[in-house]
Amino acid sequence: MSTSTSSKVPQRKIALLLTGGGARAAYQIGVLKAISEWYPRVHHSPFTIYCGTSAGALNATSLACHTSCFRLGVKKLTWLWSNLSTPNIFQSTFCSMLHHLGRQGFARMQAQYHQAPPFGLLNNRPLRELLNKVLNFSKIEHQIMSGNLHGLAITASNYQNGQSVTFYQGQADIVPWARSRAIGIPCQITTEHLLASSAIPMVFPASQIGHNFYGDGSVHQIAPLRPALKMGAEKVMIIDLNPKLHFEPPGAITAPGLAALGGHLMDAIFADTLSADLEHLNRMNAIIGAMEKSNAEKLALRQVNAFHLAPSTPFEPLVEQYYCHMPIAVRSLMRFLGISPIDDASITSYLLFEPKYINHLIDMGYQDAQNRRSDLTAFLSDE
Repeated sequence: MSTSTSSKVPQRKIALLLTGGGARAAYQIGVLKAISEWYPRVHHSPFTIYCGTSAGALNATSLACHTSCFRLGVKKLTWLWSNLSTPNIFQSTFCSMLHHLGRQGFARMQAQYHQAPPFGLLNNRPLRELLNKVLNFSKIEHQIMSGNLHGLAITASNYQNGQSVTFYQGQADIVPWARSRAIGIPCQITTEHLLASSAIPMVFPASQIGHNFYGDGSVHQIAPLRPALKMGAEKVMIIDLNPKLHFEPPGAITAPGLAALGGHLMDAIFADTLSADLEHLNRMNAIIGAMEKSNAEKLALRQVNAFHLAPSTPFEPLVEQYYCHMPIAVRSLMRFLGISPIDDASITSYLLFEPKYINHLIDMGYQDAQNRRSDLTAFLSDE
């Protein structure tokens, strides 16, 4: 890895793709923390394009604000996640949760001409306040104007028409795109875009942008790699939140309940499309590699290398260990909904915003990155 302290931006466009996964996104911080330590203290980010979905969108935006000083950006993000707790993300007392659910029910009993607020089991107003406090969105444009940042893309799902919408802010040469059920719209990224992208269906309320309501970006995202490719990425590093190893809960096999089905649906939303898109990218790279260079240039085709990093161990066993740290009101609601910390650990792993669990995930990501240091440094090299 280069040891130069120069602030020159790398010529190659390397994109960082951060997937969604609620509290699991703390794993991404550990990976980035390890990578940042391989660079000098004052050094630009190896990534010039950031793409994020759901919780990954929050991490991507924070990092994009500090592209000129990668280690500082990662350090601030690490401090933020290390000090997170459930009350920072959603209201978690008996009084506040009952008030929110009561308000949701009362609003739907009123006349039809009275528009009810978007439904969500949990009130994520604290997350809105946190984002407004810790993120300075004006820095994004500053990084773009200085040439340190090529683009930032945040993906959300349009509940009105079922489209996957990528809101992006970047250099003027990025052209808006429109594909089947997926579009790219240039805009100024704000808190509303992050809340929309991280609004897990049924759990957090949708966010209104313009005349439409948007939810978690993973829901309708058929091609997670598309935003990075459309913004001109030559390499894409993906920090996935779907563990390589499949977790099988202990005990006798039982019929899946509502919570178990919900956990499987969330896993499918956050993981399945990425695997298919990676397979498609590898096939395209093989086809382009077999073509003559002149023919590939005529068709505007280029090879894009991808580095896929996923957790080496499942998250579910950690849920049972740290479940007791979750506020009692949240645990009571989950029990009422039939969610068990053991049998339904998958869905619980998305909502366990507690310091000990989060710091365990950060350490896991740090160690996984260190174990693959040689591969990562070779991939991030400018050569």
